[in-house]
Amino acid sequence: MGGKKKNSNIENTSEEGKLVWTPVMDEALMDAFLHQHNLGNRVNGSFTTKAYENIVNELKEKLGKEVDKDKIKNRMKTLKANLSKSHDLFKNLSGFSWSPVTKLWSAELEVWDALIKVNNDAKEWMTKPVLHYDIFVILFGNDRATGEKSETAKELKKKQSSQHDNESQNTIEEIDHMVSQNQVSLDGFGTNNVDFDPLICLGGPSNVPTSSKSKKMKKSQEIENEAMGIQEAINNVARALYEGNSRPPLSEAEVWNMLEDLGLNSDQITTAYLYLLEHPDKLRAVLGCPPGRRLDIVMRVVFGTS
Repeated sequence: MGGKKKNSNIENTSEEGKLVWTPVMDEALMDAFLHQHNLGNRVNGSFTTKAYENIVNELKEKLGKEVDKDKIKNRMKTLKANLSKSHDLFKNLSGFSWSPVTKLWSAELEVWDALIKVNNDAKEWMTKPVLHYDIFVILFGNDRATGEKSETAKELKKKQSSQHDNESQNTIEEIDHMVSQNQVSLDGFGTNNVDFDPLICLGGPSNVPTSSKSKKMKKSQEIENEAMGIQEAINNVARALYEGNSRPPLSEAEVWNMLEDLGLNSDQITTAYLYLLEHPDKLRAVLGCPPGRRLDIVMRVVFGTS
């Protein structure tokens, strides 16, 4: 006896009838939310009742399965929490980019190494795909730490300083947890307008003394200085790599001699010389091919002929 086979790419349910979301369903869900966002069915960052009705109907039509508003909201809450982990880690770090093709965060190995040294948890993102990140940024990228319950870290520090000296102060982990829950933001945390989140790259706990306000302030400043130093080191690596890739791989004289050896006439040499120095990537392409093919490559990239 053969029963009807379920399409595992759409969904399956447990014996209790709980909906199990698949990648195909997640994609349809994110697309539906994006559609309602583009239609303007959102007020002050919250989707309207009409938006949820439309999303339910769209998913029912696409998936051919029963879904309701509660299931949709719960699944989006889970997706948002998972995507926020990588977003909060990489959003202010130089040298990293998310690829819509591979769905991975990418950077030069030197930049990854610099980050992993201070935050070992970042290593998993070298090979872990981050699906739907482009839609996540559109939907939630601007409101990760806003709302009535949001406080800046500076405001939080001021509130804590006014409390009794014997009351324990929040640790770095606790503040980081509050950031992940959108209860605080790190704007204005004393970084002199540097676009860097000092808590992102600190991988371990910080034992902040509570015996006096002066000790608290001193420890806080040390944490900020350490974090800024870490980010500066990462930025320097990224900047050095960028500048290195922008320099010609040969000296000017070596480029000229190479073009002469290829048998170009004087006008061609002058044109190719100026072009290749202005476009180091094209010069690398010429140098990377077999010597016997370099003339063909030069004629193609510089003069558009073969």
